[in-house]
Amino acid sequence: MHLDAASITVLDLVAAHPATQDVFRAYDAKAGCCLLCQGLFETIAGLAERFGLDRTALVSDLEKAIQKEREP
Repeated sequence: MHLDAASITVLDLVAAHPATQDVFRAYDAKAGCCLLCQGLFETIAGLAERFGLDRTALVSDLEKAIQKEREP
């Protein structure tokens, strides 16, 4: 799976893949806030930039959560 971080919003991703909520919560401490509260309408790329997060790591963690969610 390849996540298009530049176009998908946090809201759209969480709606399509509820397992990604745990990933965002895990990044809350790094961001210094609740990402689902403060960045719900951001793109994944915009969220990473706005909160100074490692975009590559975030996308990788999100893709892993999605893959795990899809496993039977």
